Amino acid sequence: MNLHKYYETVMQLTHGIVVTLDLEGRIIHGNSELEFLSGYTMQELAGRDWFETFIPKKDRTAARHAITESFQDHEISAFAGVISASDGDTVYVNWNLKPLTDSNGEVISLLCVGQDVTNLILREKGLLRERYSLIERNRELDCLYKISQIMTSMKPKLSAMLDQVVHLLPHAFKDPSRTHVRLSLDGDIWQTRGRPGDVHTFSEPITVNEDHRGMLTVSVNNDEINPSPAMLRHKKGFLVMVTKQIAILVGKKETRRAKLTLESQLRQADRLAKIGQFSAGVAHEINEPLANILGFAQLALQTPKLPDQTTNDLGNIVDSSLHAREIIRKLMFFSRQFPPQKISVNLNELVDQALHITSANAKRSKVTIKREFDDALPHIMADPQHIKQVVVNLAANAIQAMPDGGTLTARTVDKGDVYLIVEDTGSGMAQETLKQMFSPFYTTKDVDKGTGLGLSVVHGIIKAHNGFIQVNSVLDKGTQVEIAFPSQRNTTVYP
Repeated sequence: MNLHKYYETVMQLTHGIVVTLDLEGRIIHGNSELEFLSGYTMQELAGRDWFETFIPKKDRTAARHAITESFQDHEISAFAGVISASDGDTVYVNWNLKPLTDSNGEVISLLCVGQDVTNLILREKGLLRERYSLIERNRELDCLYKISQIMTSMKPKLSAMLDQVVHLLPHAFKDPSRTHVRLSLDGDIWQTRGRPGDVHTFSEPITVNEDHRGMLTVSVNNDEINPSPAMLRHKKGFLVMVTKQIAILVGKKETRRAKLTLESQLRQADRLAKIGQFSAGVAHEINEPLANILGFAQLALQTPKLPDQTTNDLGNIVDSSLHAREIIRKLMFFSRQFPPQKISVNLNELVDQALHITSANAKRSKVTIKREFDDALPHIMADPQHIKQVVVNLAANAIQAMPDGGTLTARTVDKGDVYLIVEDTGSGMAQETLKQMFSPFYTTKDVDKGTGLGLSVVHGIIKAHNGFIQVNSVLDKGTQVEIAFPSQRNTTVYP
C-alpha cells in the first residue's frame, strides 16, 4: 500500500481529532473529525496558523508555549485545551502530542490526536453549578432557620434581636467576610462591620402592616463579578423572605407590647374603680360626723372669755377638720361623686386663669411660667372648675419638682382633638414612680406636704371628660404631661 494512502486511512479511521502541525504551528493535515467539529474543510485549513484559527486570543500565548515544549520533548505529552469552531462554539479537547522526526532524528512536525470532551466538561460544569446552588440554598436555609429560632422567644429586646439577624445574614452568602449588611427601621440602623462592597447590592423594603418602615441592604464583594440573572432573582427572593421574617418579628413585638400595655391599663382601671367605690363609701361615712365636729368646734369658738389654750385647741380642731374635709372633697372627685357640669369653654382661658392662681407660689420658687397657646383652638365641652383644678394640681406638682427654680410651660395644640401639654424642667420621676403616680394615696412627698390624691383626682376628672392623659418623665431632666380633650367638632371617646 502507498504510505501516503496508509497515513490518510489511519487518520480517517481514528476515533478523534487528528491533525499535523509544522514547526511554525501551521496545519499540514487533518481528518474528517476535525472538519466536523471545527466547521472548516481541509482545503480551508491547509497552511493556516492553528493558533490564530482555533485558539481564543487570551489563551494563545499559553498554547504556543505548550506546543514549543512538545517539540523539544520527543516523548508523548498531553494537555487539555479548547478550540473555537467557525460558528463561535467552544469545543473542549484533551490532546496527546507526539513530535515526528525524519531519518536523521530531526523534528519536522507535530502529530496531535485529540478527544472531544465537550459534553463531559459541560456536564461537570452543570454538576458544579448544581453543587454551588445546593451549597447556596443550604446556607440560606440555615440562615432562615436561625432567624426563626431567634423569633421563638419574645423576651429579648427588639434591638438585640434585629442585631442578631443582621449578623446572621452574611453567612447566607459565598464570602461572609466580604458581605456587608445594613438594616434601617424607623430611623434606627443596624449593620455589620466594614464597608459596603462595590460589586453588587441587593435592597428590599421592610413593610409592617402595609406601612413602609425601613430597608434591608446587602452589599456583596466577591468573585461573582457578573452574577447571572437567575442568581440575582434568587438572591432577591431570599431577601424578600428575610424581610418578611423581620416584618413578622417587628409586628409580633409591637403586638406583644401593645397587649402588655393594655393589660396594665385594664388592671389599673379595675384597681382605680374598686378604690373609687371604696373611697366614695368612706367619704360618705366620714363626712357627716366630720361636719358635726367642725360645726360644734366653730360654735365653741364663739363662747365668750375662753381660755387661750382652749381657743388654740379649738382652732386646731377646726383646721384639722377643714383639712379632713378637703381630703373628703378630693375623694369625692376621685370617685366621680361630683359629676362635671359641662359647658362650651375656651381651654386657653381656663388654663390662663389656673396659672394665675399658682403664680405667687411659682414666683417664690423662682419658677418662670410660659404660656404657648394656640389662638385658633376650638372650644371643648368641660366643667370649668374641674379643668382649673387639673391645671392647678399639675402646676403645683411641677413647681414642687423645681425647688431651685426652672421653667413651667403650658401649651395648647389643635391636633383634631384639643391638647393641653404641661412641661417642667424639674427633677423628673423614676419608672416605678410613673407606674404608681395615679394611684390614690401614693405620694413621694413628706407627710405634711401632700395626701397623694392630687393626681388621682386629675385622672378622674380627665376620664369624666372622656379625655386621655399621658405622662413622660426623665430623671433630672423634667416631666411632660399631655392631656387630650375631644373638641366640639370631634366625638372621640378615649378608653
